[in-house]
Amino acid sequence: MSYAVAAKYLRARVWIAVAAGCAPWLLWLGGLVSTGGKRDLANNLVGADHLAFYHAAKLIRDGESRYLYDYEWLQLTDYQKAIVGWEWHGFEAYRNPPFYALLYLPTVGLSYYASFVVWSIIGFALLALAVVLLKPERPARAFLWALTFYPVFATVSFGQNTFISLAIFAGVYRLLSSEWRFAAGLVAGLLFFKPQLLLGLFVWWAFEPRRYWRAWAGVIVTGAALAAVSWIAVPDGSRAFVDSLRANAGFGGFGMWNVVNPKAFFALLFPKLPEVYWPLAAACSVAGIAVAWRVKRATGAPVAVMVPVAVFLSLWASPHALVYEWALLLAAAVVLWERFPASRDCWFCLFALAWVALAVTVPLAKMQDNMKEMAILQIGVPLLGLVGWLAARELARAPEAQL
Repeated sequence: MSYAVAAKYLRARVWIAVAAGCAPWLLWLGGLVSTGGKRDLANNLVGADHLAFYHAAKLIRDGESRYLYDYEWLQLTDYQKAIVGWEWHGFEAYRNPPFYALLYLPTVGLSYYASFVVWSIIGFALLALAVVLLKPERPARAFLWALTFYPVFATVSFGQNTFISLAIFAGVYRLLSSEWRFAAGLVAGLLFFKPQLLLGLFVWWAFEPRRYWRAWAGVIVTGAALAAVSWIAVPDGSRAFVDSLRANAGFGGFGMWNVVNPKAFFALLFPKLPEVYWPLAAACSVAGIAVAWRVKRATGAPVAVMVPVAVFLSLWASPHALVYEWALLLAAAVVLWERFPASRDCWFCLFALAWVALAVTVPLAKMQDNMKEMAILQIGVPLLGLVGWLAARELARAPEAQL
């Protein structure tokens, strides 16, 4: 079946995606209303991941930043339970660099729940900003379609910060398209709050060091500035961050069923064989870099090609790409759709496959986990790998980007 035939079939049924994309929002919001806005129907704390950022800012405000990464102390003292105000038995660890927690100081004087609302509004504003920076022909339509994408819902409902990363990627794309490479590097350096997301950009710029040395310089300047801010504003927290860095870098305490990348795929499939799943995951990362190189050679590496490649590679090769971080695919999707209109039938089919893969993979993996299965099949990972491979093939033979 050709892309044209498949796309025609899917377009006639696009209402299914609209209905399925709205359903999680309606269930989540309905649950919050019925439980007083503090928890969902499954008794989960609303926006639980936001608690990690909120409590970190509270520690800094109260002069107790030395405890930022002292998870044992935080749990023994029920520090987070006192914040949420009910018998919540979870724990949300703060693992970002100290400078990132400073962003939340303006809302730490509010209740946790009010802070979550404020940052949710900020998140939607950043999502809108990212869409505008990516310059789609119909920004409002792109924004509304984004809301049907499960990782976008996950970002909001989990209380996560992926919209910050998305706006940064969109800014990098806009600046590189205008040949402002040093400025693009300065903006990209803001991703040091989640440095694994820089991987795709670093690989791309390493392919062309002479062309992108200014971008490298910009990243270094921003990184140095953020490090200085951390050490000046949060010295105790910065020392604690350095002391705990090795343990945090290898942390795997979250549910692996919620991670969507080759490492999680093989770790869930071979849970007791790290000597097997680590080499397999590394091989997938190397394969991703090899495909990126092939696309670069075939296309001449225009920005409209390499930004989507860098976004996908950052997620594919990262050891900690949780489902909400795949909302970054929106940047790749908008660029591909707008700059390569001749391939829209292909993009439509691949977007649909990625949409389905990310909508079903976490619930299916969680279901298997609840059944106490020894091996869990994270089905979204091979599907996303297929999407990446087919998109790379299309890019390698696509006409020059329409910038």
